[in-house]
Amino acid sequence: MFTLEKRKYTWIDMYRIPFSCAPVSTVMVTLQKITTALVNVFQVIVVAKFLDRAVAVVTEQQWDGRLIFWFVLMLLIACWKRVSYNIGRLFTRHLVLTGNRQVLEEFTEKRNRLEYCLLEDSETEDLTNRVTDKLEMNLSEMLQRFLNFFAIYIPRIVGVLLIIASQVWWLAIVVMLMTVPLIFLSLKGGRKVYRANQEAAVYERRHKYLSEVLTGRETAEERSLFGYTPRVSAQWHGQFEAARRINMKAEAAFTVSMQGGSIVTSILASAVCLIMIPLTVSGALSIGLFISLATAIYDLVNLMGWEMTRAVSQIARFREYMRDLTAFAALPEREESVPEDTAVPVFERLEFRNVTFRYPGSEVDILKNFSMELERGKHYAIVGENGAGKSTLIKLMLGLYRDYEGEILYNGVELRKFPRKKWFAIFSCVFQDFARYYLSVEENICLGTGEMETQTAERMQAAAEKLGLHEAIKSLNYGYQTRLGKLDEESVDLSGGQWQRLAMARALMSDGAVLLLDEPTAALDPISESALYEEFGEISRGRTTVFISHRLGSTKLSDHIFVLKDGRVIEQGGHEELMAGQGIYAAMYETQQSWYAGEGET
Repeated sequence: MFTLEKRKYTWIDMYRIPFSCAPVSTVMVTLQKITTALVNVFQVIVVAKFLDRAVAVVTEQQWDGRLIFWFVLMLLIACWKRVSYNIGRLFTRHLVLTGNRQVLEEFTEKRNRLEYCLLEDSETEDLTNRVTDKLEMNLSEMLQRFLNFFAIYIPRIVGVLLIIASQVWWLAIVVMLMTVPLIFLSLKGGRKVYRANQEAAVYERRHKYLSEVLTGRETAEERSLFGYTPRVSAQWHGQFEAARRINMKAEAAFTVSMQGGSIVTSILASAVCLIMIPLTVSGALSIGLFISLATAIYDLVNLMGWEMTRAVSQIARFREYMRDLTAFAALPEREESVPEDTAVPVFERLEFRNVTFRYPGSEVDILKNFSMELERGKHYAIVGENGAGKSTLIKLMLGLYRDYEGEILYNGVELRKFPRKKWFAIFSCVFQDFARYYLSVEENICLGTGEMETQTAERMQAAAEKLGLHEAIKSLNYGYQTRLGKLDEESVDLSGGQWQRLAMARALMSDGAVLLLDEPTAALDPISESALYEEFGEISRGRTTVFISHRLGSTKLSDHIFVLKDGRVIEQGGHEELMAGQGIYAAMYETQQSWYAGEGET
C-alpha cells in the first residue's frame, strides 16, 4: 500500500511508488520489459546466424538443417514482440486502477490534515495541483519511463555493445561515446520543460476558469444578459496564449536540441557502418553479423535519437515532480497531541475567554481579548457590521484556525485538547456559501452520516418534513434518489430557497451539539430570512444554536444576542433588553425596521 511520507522523494521513487501500490503488476511489467530488451539483443545474434547460414546454403549449394532452427527463433522473437505489448498494457492498467485509488486517498487525506490557512494560500494550491493533476497519466508514465530507460534501453545498448566488443573492442567504445551527449541534453531539456510547466500552471488555471465562465451552465443567464462573452473571451485567449507560449518555447528548445543530437548521431552511425565494411572484408566480422549489427546500430540511433532521449527527459521531469512531492508531503499538518479515543463529554457550555486572533501573515487582530459564553439548549445571535469578526468566530469554533491566544473552553476544557475529529463532531454548520452537491437528494442530506440505514432514512425524511421539503422531494421523478444539479439530462435543479433548506436539513442530520448558521440566508429578502430562521429555531428547539447575521429580523427569536464591533463584544442581552438600552443594537434595529414592515401581512 502506498503511504505518503514526510521524506525526500527521488527518481528511485518512480519505481518505488508504483511497486508499493501494486507489487505484482509492477514486477510483471518489469519482467515484460526486461524480457523484451533481452529478446532485442538476442535478435542481433539470431539474425546474424540465420543470414550466415543462408549465405552458406546459397554459396555451398548444400542444405543446412540449422537454418530452420534460426528461422524458428526469428518467428518466436517476432511473436513475442506482438504479444509483449499487450501483456505489459494489461498489467499497467491494473496498476493504474489500483494505484490511482491508493495515491488519491493519500493525497486527499494529506489535504484534509493540512492547516486551514494553507488551503487558502495560492502557492500551496499551485503545488497541490501540480502534484495531483493528471494522476492517472503520472502513475503510468512514471513506471513506463523508468522501466523503458533502465529495463529496456540500457540493457539493449549494453547488450549490443557487448556483441560488438566481442568482435572489435574499439568499435564498441566509439558507439558508446555517441550516447553520452544525448543523455545530458535530455536531462537538461527535461528540467526546462517541467519548470516551464510550473510557470505556465498559473495561466492554465486562469484560462480553465475563464473557459468555465464562457461555456458553463452556471453562468449562462448572465452571459446572455450582460453580453460579456467577447470581453471574457479576450481574457481567456490572453491567458491561454501566455501558457502556450511558455510551454511551446520549452518544447521547441528541447525538440531542436534532441533532433540536432539525432542528426549528429545518425552521421556517426553511418560512419561506424562504413568502418565495419573493411572489417567484414578482412573476415573480422561475418556478413550476417555485419548486416545484423548495422541494423541494430541504426535501431539504436533511432532509440537514442528520440525514444531514449524522450524517456530521459521524462525522468528529468519526474525528478522535478519528486521535488514537488517532497514539498507537498512536508506541508505542515494539524498537530494531534491527544489520542483519537479521547472521550468528549456531553455539551453543557462553551466559553471564549480573552481570545485574541489574527490571520496568518496579517498584523491586524480580528478578535481582541474576546469573551463570550454559550449554554446548552439556548438560541444565540451574533450580530455586527461587516468585518466585526462574526465569521472568524465560526472558524475558531470549528477548529479551522487553532493558533489563537486565550482559551476556548468546552465544559471548562480547552478545545485544542480534543482530537481533531472529535472537535469537528461537536459542531454542525450551514455556511453563507454552502455547497450544492450535484448528487442525489438522499446523498445531499445524508453526507457525513455513513451508510444509509432504516433509522437514517427515517431521520432524513423527518428533517425534510420539518423544513418543508418532503412533499417537493416526493413529487420528483425518483423521489430522494433524484440527482440534483445540471450534470445529467434527468438531473433536477432546485430553487435557491430549496437548496438552502437542503443545506439546513444536512445540518440537522448531524449529531453535533451546537448548530452554527453563518448567514446562509443572505441571498433571501429580509422577511423570508426572518421566517426561515423562525422555522429553523422551532425545528432545532432543545439544541444549542448560533445565528450569525448582519440583519436583525431574526434576532428577536434568540435567547441571547451578542453585538460585536472591532473584535469585541460591546453589547449583549435579550432583544427587549438591548432595545431598552438604546445602544448600538437598538440603532441598527431601528435602521433596518422598515425592511420588515410587511412581516405578518398577506
